[in-house]
This record gives sequence, C-alpha cells and structure tokens, in this order.
Amino acid sequence: MRKTCMYFTLLSAAVLASCGRGGGDVSLNTDYSALRPAASTPEPLVPATSDEQVLRPLRNGLRLALIATPVFLPGVSSPTATQDPHSTTTVQVEGVDEADPVKYDGRYIYSVRPASVPPMPGLTRNVLKIVRTDPATAGFETISEFDIDGRPQSTQPLLYLVEAQDGAAQYVAVVTQNYEGWFTSQPQLTSLVAQPDRTTVQLLDVRDPYNVSSAWKIEIDGWLRASRKIDQTLYLVSSYRPRLANLMLPADTQQVREANELRIRNAGAQELLPGVRENGAAARELLAAGDCVVAAGLGPNDAYSDLLVITAVDLDQRRVTDASCLSTNVNGVFVSRDSLYVGGEGAPLMDGAIDLTVLHRFGLAEGRIGYRASGAVIGRIGWTNPSYFMDEHAGDLRIVTTRSGNQHRLSVLREIAGHVLAAVATLPDARHPEPIGKPGEQVFAVRFAAERAYVVTARRIDPLYVIDLANPTDPFIAGSLEIPGFATYLKPLRHADTQLLLSIGEQTSPAGRTQGIKVELFDVTDLAQPRSIGVQVFGQTGSFSDAVSDPHALTLVTRPEGGERFALPISVFETPYPGAADQFKWTYSGAHLLEVTADAAPQLRFHGVIKTAEADGTVPYAPYVTPQRSVLHDDSVFVVDGDRVLSAKWTSF
Repeated sequence: MRKTCMYFTLLSAAVLASCGRGGGDVSLNTDYSALRPAASTPEPLVPATSDEQVLRPLRNGLRLALIATPVFLPGVSSPTATQDPHSTTTVQVEGVDEADPVKYDGRYIYSVRPASVPPMPGLTRNVLKIVRTDPATAGFETISEFDIDGRPQSTQPLLYLVEAQDGAAQYVAVVTQNYEGWFTSQPQLTSLVAQPDRTTVQLLDVRDPYNVSSAWKIEIDGWLRASRKIDQTLYLVSSYRPRLANLMLPADTQQVREANELRIRNAGAQELLPGVRENGAAARELLAAGDCVVAAGLGPNDAYSDLLVITAVDLDQRRVTDASCLSTNVNGVFVSRDSLYVGGEGAPLMDGAIDLTVLHRFGLAEGRIGYRASGAVIGRIGWTNPSYFMDEHAGDLRIVTTRSGNQHRLSVLREIAGHVLAAVATLPDARHPEPIGKPGEQVFAVRFAAERAYVVTARRIDPLYVIDLANPTDPFIAGSLEIPGFATYLKPLRHADTQLLLSIGEQTSPAGRTQGIKVELFDVTDLAQPRSIGVQVFGQTGSFSDAVSDPHALTLVTRPEGGERFALPISVFETPYPGAADQFKWTYSGAHLLEVTADAAPQLRFHGVIKTAEADGTVPYAPYVTPQRSVLHDDSVFVVDGDRVLSAKWTSF
C-alpha cells in the first residue's frame, strides 16, 4: 500500500475524510444506488488502454459488495482412444491433457489421496503414492509416498505428468485449490476482506521415485475453474475476486461508509489485480490492466464482481509465459490445441429468449494467449461435463444449448472480421424444423466427432440423435434411435469401415425408474440408421458409477491387434430388501472389465470384475473411496482403490 493513511482502523470521520484528498472539504460519495453489474454481452471486446478501465469497475464491484449479499463462486474433440500399449487419462480432445488424481506413464502409477493427520482426524493431508508396475506379470511394488505441501483447507489435488521424450515422467505437476479464506462466521467478510482464494501448482521431481522432492511452486490468486495441458504448457482458467484488508463491516454508519469509500478509492492495481507467488516469495503482479480486454461501452457505473483470468505456465521453463483477463461468468470452458473458449450466461435478450450464452474465443500458441472474438447463442450449456457441449472443428465452434422449456439447439459459429463469432447455422431451422428431443426431455450427453454430433436426450427413454455436420452451414438430424435408459457419456470408436459409439449411463424402467448402470455399443456407420449392437447392465436400482458423471473414471485402450478394452468402477446394488419390491441393498463394488471385439462384426463383451469391496451384512451402503481408477497395460489390469492397489491378468478371468 502506498499511503500510510490506508492502514486505518476506526478513526474519526474528519481524519478519514482528509486522508488521501489533500485535506480538501469535498465529501465522499457513499451513495452506490446507480452502480450496476456490468452485463456480459456478445459485442467484441477491446484491449484496455489504461489502468482505470479495469480498476474502476473492480472498485465499483467492491462498493456493490458492501451493500449487497455477495455472489459466491461454485466450489468447484476429434476424440480417439489411445493406441499405446497402456492406458492414459480419458480426455475430450486428443493432445489436450486433463487433470486427474491418477496418472500412468507406462512404468509408474502416480496417485494422490487424502489421508488423516494424526492425532487430528478432522484434518487431512494429501499423499502422492508411486507404484512401479510389471505388466508382464501384473505385479506391482509401492516405491514411495510423499506428503504434498498444502493447507488442510484445500481441494483434492489433481495431477499432470511432465514427461521426457521417451514418455517417462520426470516431474508431476500437482494442481490444487486453497479455500481457507472462505472460513469465516461473516459471509460478507469472505467476499471482501478474507484471504484470497489461491490456485497452487507444485512441481514434484520424480526422476528418482524413491526420493521425491519439491522442485518448484507457484500460487496464483483466484478460484480455479478449469485447467488443460498442451505439450509442456499448463493453461489455468480462474475467477479472481479482489479482497481488501481493513474494510470495516458492517457499514452501518456514515463514518464507516466514508472510511470504506476512501479505502476503495485509494486501492491501486497491486491490490485489485491478481498476484502470483513463486516458491514462497512475496507476491508480484500476475498481469497488468493492459493484459485485459473490456467491453467497448463500459460506463462509469458498471461494476465487476470478479475477473476471469487465463494463465499460461511453462512447466519446462518454470515460469508464467502469459496471462489475460476479462469480466464474465463461466458456465463452460472448452480447449482445443489452438483455442480456448469461455461460455457464460449473458444478460441481453435475443429473439425473445431469456437464456443467452455469451462466448469468448482466445487463441493459444506456444504459451501465448490472444483474444480473438466474441459472440452469443440462445440457451444455456448443460451443467454435467459442460465442455463436452462444445467442440471446434476446422476453425468452427459447434455448441449445444438449451433454452427455457427444454428447447435444445445446435449452433455453428465462425470467427469473422472485427473479432466477431458469427452464427453460420442453427438447428432446428426453417429447412430442418425437427426438434432435438421430445417435449420435456433434457440433454444428458453430447459428443462431437469430426463431421458428426451425437446428442442424447431423455425423460423416460433415451433418444439418440445423429446429426450430420458435413456441411457446417446446413446441419440436420440424419437419424435417431429410441432405447430404454439414458447415456451421460459417449465415446466414438472406429473399426476399419465401421463407426461405433460407446455409451455409459443408466438403465430405466418404462416408468423412468433407474435400474442399474448401462454400457451400450452402437453401430453408427449409417447415419440414418443407428443401431444398438450390444448392451451390458450392472446391478439394479441404487447402483452407481463415477464414470456416469466423470469421464476420467473410464479407462480405455485400443489394442494393437484391434478392438478396445476398457474398465469402469461400479458399485452394484442387487441384493433384494426382504418384502420390499424394487428396492436393493449394496452387494459389491469393483472395476468392471469389458471389451469391444475386433471381429468383422464387433461385439460388446463383459470380461470380468476385480472386486474392491463386498457386503458382509454390517454396512448397507458402499464405502466412499477416492480415487477409484483402473490402469490397463498389455494383458495386465491395475486398480487404484484409495490407498490400495489391486491387480490381475486380463487372461486370468
């Protein structure tokens, strides 16, 4: 802080009024009634040319937070299966890695789990476990465990591998979120004066897995919304809300209001913009106001409650290479090798619609981030796996949204001159009025694959729609199929000239009651006539799998000789309750192994299960264990179940 008078407590109003104003007699304006949150609009953004273009709306946001209940942030394509002899993390876009609590480099399994802190069982520490595998025998050996640096008030860490050219991990990048600043008995204090949320990236040296050490650590102000790794660059998307020390709450007297106004007025870029800390050193600026883009029509009464910050971190050179920011809320983030798209709710109405998604595109190239364009589509992005509702192909953004009344729409947007994302097609339209989904149906799954889109809607049954995108300006529904249940995850596969679609979801009764976890295989070679060629259902009502909501829980590998093997964790409820129809107790949990055969007519086959827990009559529900992941390598299967590892040979079943 640049003025000693900014370090104040409750002083007299006269002293506070003179500090920072040259002793003048001008009263401080504490009437904030004209302030308003800046609307997220589809108009192109412009680079900030002065600090005040960014700092003024941030100050207004702090002023609004003094008089209003703060809005808290949630706690929060071209897909192919890997053709390596071992499995890797299931990702949406080939070449764009995603964080997960378990990673595998073909030699070692790296997993992170929470563990208690003796003698304080209410607190936890995070432990990185390294296990060496022997794919020839399905043998394994725990090499070491390492306590990850961090406070108890942090989210479960997620991992990335920094690999050498031969694929061996040299470093493990640990990404976590500290939410210690949220613990306060006064919610308004959390928004204004508590310790800022910080995203932490720790680089652990695992070149000698017996002696893991910390190589580098950075902390970035803000709440992490998404991360992706492209080559050796880690991209972080975070929401940052400035916090000012020495604001006085409640602001229920004119004296306090004037003191707070002076505090806000004198806050500069160092306090209002996010900082970064490296290896425990003092904070330095992460970005300057000139690194941000703002709405061209931003007015003096517009307010930012927070900033969305995109940061590029070179994990090889261990430095932040670029950062950019804008003000927008976030419903979904999609990242390709070349672009990063942010989708958030917009305020203006279009075509009479209440729901609007505003989209911003940033270009990514060798650790640099550049604003490209903005646009909007009617409707909102789905909440479950929202990134899968977007995709980029041949420079076009394809997106599925839903407007009020469960009206679903596919839009194709293209960047044109003037930083505009313009819609070049929508579906339904006048040429193709058939709706996507029947009345009242929700969208449960979306998957784009080159010139196709697959959309699953459901209420009691599962209509699968195949949309032809060969002509991006004229998409149409080429075919559909109605089957019981619904899918929440879709995985395109290809066998020679046969195009397949694997789905994970839940089976349902004609009345819409869930009846177990369903895995299904479709032949979608003929767009007009998709057909089911295999179904496996596990358990009854109550059964669940992390893979239903988290694609990372599905492990899939393409065999060198053809076909796919895959595994997913399922907790099976199938033991009937005595005298209670359609009610079932938990029976067992385990990694379920399946395969898609390489036959001329591919088949879906259940291969076996590696059980991780079984009911013994003492507990009615499956134990909660994290993480639950499988690793496939040649003919060996390794299952990570919390702090345990189990293994078996595929051929032993």
